[in-house]
Amino acid sequence: MNKIEIKEALRGKLIAVVRQENAEIAKILCRTLIESGIDVLEITFSVDNAEKLIKELREEFPNAIIGAGTVLSEEQSKLAIENGAQFIVSPCIVEEVAEYCKKNDVCCSLGAATPTEVFKAYQLGCDIVKLFPGDCISPKMIKGIKAPMPFVEMMPTGGVNDKNIKEWFEAGAYAAGFGGYLFNGVNENNLDVLRERCRNLIEAYNA
Repeated sequence: MNKIEIKEALRGKLIAVVRQENAEIAKILCRTLIESGIDVLEITFSVDNAEKLIKELREEFPNAIIGAGTVLSEEQSKLAIENGAQFIVSPCIVEEVAEYCKKNDVCCSLGAATPTEVFKAYQLGCDIVKLFPGDCISPKMIKGIKAPMPFVEMMPTGGVNDKNIKEWFEAGAYAAGFGGYLFNGVNENNLDVLRERCRNLIEAYNA
């Protein structure tokens, strides 16, 4: 899929942000997520050999959407895309990442926490602005920003959970990212906890 198709595929999606350092455990968690109905994954460069995991997941789960997160340089962007990443996410505005994505027709999400940063990200070619950290931002911010800038799409990440997910999407969120909500206290020995959180999240979203 090209950049436009990937962006459209991300509309309304629940995106799991995988930060587990150990790649083998991360892969187990990713399999559990996909089997539990969360089929859009952001594999961050906090994971050892993140690009290898991205490649393996693309091969094993061709119907899932696999992206790269915590991308802070053009080099990481290139490494992720060469290994099959379908979108790129940065926690902040990184101009060289935006330039690489724009040049190579890659769906890009840059982090922002203020209206000025949101517009800056948009100017650089960001497709979906990552509102981060979401637990420091109110859903009302999306409505506030979209009033003068309705052309900007936003994705809160951090602090979004089964209790407030409806509020975020009703405020105009394009998609939403989940890290700690899904993974805090979870390891390969208590995957039922992860499955339950996925179920609760999906049910809250569909309610």
